[in-house]
Amino acid sequence: QEKVKTDGKLQPWLAKHGLDGMQGLWTRLGIEPGWENALEAALRERMGALSVGRLDMVRGFLGAGAQDAPPARLAFYSTADAKPVAAQASSTGLAPLASLMRVSDAGLMAVLADWLQGCYTAPTLDAALDRRAALQPGDVVYAPSGHAVTAHSVGFYAQDSEQSGLLARAQEIEHLEKETRAQAL
Repeated sequence: QEKVKTDGKLQPWLAKHGLDGMQGLWTRLGIEPGWENALEAALRERMGALSVGRLDMVRGFLGAGAQDAPPARLAFYSTADAKPVAAQASSTGLAPLASLMRVSDAGLMAVLADWLQGCYTAPTLDAALDRRAALQPGDVVYAPSGHAVTAHSVGFYAQDSEQSGLLARAQEIEHLEKETRAQAL
């Protein structure tokens, strides 16, 4: 888990801009067990997004002749103006993916609700496929495995980088730490 945080070509760029001490979004996320792959599939590069006070500050990476874009995928988010949004069930009765989140920060939950708008859940790929005809444009149904179904497509999720599995590993580490504390007592 520590190796994922420090490896890669992005780390020198973050250090150059004084952003190397920032924690990625994934460190602040919690989701119902078993749905980690679905959330990673839905958020993709946003899993490592960095929080900034104002989104306007990222203009400095490309504006006024400063051509210093990140060398790898990177997203920024701000909770400063985020307004709470209630996750709504689809017309097909599917539960929103955002409803499975375990996040106590209202601003962060508002950002996630925005990013996960139109993302729903089904217990299996078969159940997702059965709901395909009723989906609205832009709707995606995720199975716990991370596989995604839209009205016109099926996308199979696979862990394709060392970044994959961050949430599952983080939850496993948390669980092991709790077990260790309990055994110590």
